Amino acid sequence: MLQVETIGQAWLESVKYVLNHGVEHFDEDSKLMEVIGLSIEIKEPRLDDPIITQYGDHKVIENMMHKFGKGVVMNNRPFTYGQRIFDYQGIDQFEWMMKRLEDKPETKSATITLQNPGDTHPNQPCLTTLDAKIRRGRLHLQFFFRSQNILGRQYANLMALTKFQIDLANRLDVGVGSLSGYIASAHIYDYDRNNASLLLALPEEFSIKDQFYVDGPRSIRESFK
Repeated sequence: MLQVETIGQAWLESVKYVLNHGVEHFDEDSKLMEVIGLSIEIKEPRLDDPIITQYGDHKVIENMMHKFGKGVVMNNRPFTYGQRIFDYQGIDQFEWMMKRLEDKPETKSATITLQNPGDTHPNQPCLTTLDAKIRRGRLHLQFFFRSQNILGRQYANLMALTKFQIDLANRLDVGVGSLSGYIASAHIYDYDRNNASLLLALPEEFSIKDQFYVDGPRSIRESFK
């Protein structure tokens, strides 16, 4: 498990780990380096993270926050995380989770799923499960990603999850605890490998620019022409 203090540190350590330990694999016609099973723990997740501010693609962060928003519909996607969280088959899972924690703060079962069993659509949520627990006055959030684009998306995913965690903790009037979870396929696409290596050097004049819709797998490129 990668254990770090901040979101930015989690991103850098995850990039380093995949570069050092990843095995070559293909997503359709796109080559990538992949680690099967990566666990991370962020002890102090915060939205004002200097590493993310300097090196992340702010358009990607803005778009990810939008995708997690309540009532958001994106015409070029079959679903948003906001829909799966706040209006999943008519259920507001955020409110369900909050009520469960409010009624029984020690509960071990404030867990929601974003996966739709039996769904055959080729586009499935990368984030499938969220679990919240209150321990010693702090709300800890855990996640499961079936797949995560480590260089291009992880930092934005973690920012959106941190906002979710802070919002839930504020509603319950408790502190914010750790953010941790498991990534079944942690990968870096081949087109991002040079930028991944450059990022680890922390140059002063550098920031990630998203290339997924231009250089990613064939089905993605064709969907977003």
